[in-house]
Amino acid sequence: MSEREPSERGEQQSQADRTLLGVPAPRIDSTVESPLRSPVFVRSGTSVADVEPSPLPRMALPSRPPARFGSAAPGVSEAPSALGDRGGKAWAVAMLNLPARVGGSRIALWKLLAPGLAAMLLVLVLVIKLIGSAVKPVPNIARASDPVPSSQIAGAAALATPAREAKPALAQLQGKAPETLSSSELLQLAEGRVEQERAAAHALRLKLEGAPALGKDKASQTELMRLAADPDTSREALAAMAALEAPLAADLLYEVWTGTAVRNDTTELARTLVYSTDVRPKASPALGVALELRLAETCEQYRTALPKALKDGDRRSLHLLSKLVNKRGCGPKKTEDCFACLREQPDELVATINAVKSRRPPSYVSQ
Repeated sequence: MSEREPSERGEQQSQADRTLLGVPAPRIDSTVESPLRSPVFVRSGTSVADVEPSPLPRMALPSRPPARFGSAAPGVSEAPSALGDRGGKAWAVAMLNLPARVGGSRIALWKLLAPGLAAMLLVLVLVIKLIGSAVKPVPNIARASDPVPSSQIAGAAALATPAREAKPALAQLQGKAPETLSSSELLQLAEGRVEQERAAAHALRLKLEGAPALGKDKASQTELMRLAADPDTSREALAAMAALEAPLAADLLYEVWTGTAVRNDTTELARTLVYSTDVRPKASPALGVALELRLAETCEQYRTALPKALKDGDRRSLHLLSKLVNKRGCGPKKTEDCFACLREQPDELVATINAVKSRRPPSYVSQ
């Protein structure tokens, strides 16, 4: 026997110790196709396979509903989906029967909620009754084609009667001395007079609009001028004047505009009416000269209007031409002549002034 025998015997013995009961370990295939196996460990001459224990059988939990196909992921509550089936009713009943601690004792949850629900129901019933009692039946609306009873017409006429008729008559207050009247009676008297004036102005306006030729009457002209001077009736009077025939309409409005040095809403309205598209053509040639001179601003515009004023102008253009005589008022120091172009023929300006001075304008106030 060679010297390697003892060593080989010892090597074989060491390999036998690493086996189970002298049986060598199975060969492990290192290729990719070989199935994976659990490793084998040898402990104190024995080997125990590290094998995963078999799973425990699934136990049914009575407190949970069985999982359904397509249910939510684990950890997500399924209470809303369970309410739609029979299990949801049982779950709701169980929730209402949950115990609640009140004053050291436990009572069912529905016993706590019942009084509040009953109170809310009682309040709802009362509100419905109040709303029902407040709603009144809507009367039937009569159609426009239905005949209106005479009794309803009489009732409407009675309601349309002004409330001022219930007060003392205006004539009775006018017959009393002012010092014998109270403040309310004096105010009522003033309001009554204003209403009478407005009614008279409106009636005169309608009368003249229906028959404009009546404006030639001196009494009507005087009444229009009087109403135009009153702020309460001025608009009615100016509207009546604008509807008159030519040249009366423009003449009266021009008189209201320029007849007083005081400028107010009435005079401004009269001025705009004179230059309106329907009243301006009604102006006479004499008034047309005055209107043109009032709009002139440059020396050339005044020189163009002089021949017309010489032929047709009257005294209504006198003060408009007289200011052209002044040779001062322009320039930085107001010493230059503003109408230097008129000095080329100075006799023309003088002759025009004398001509308009000799012609009297029409008068619309009865003497």
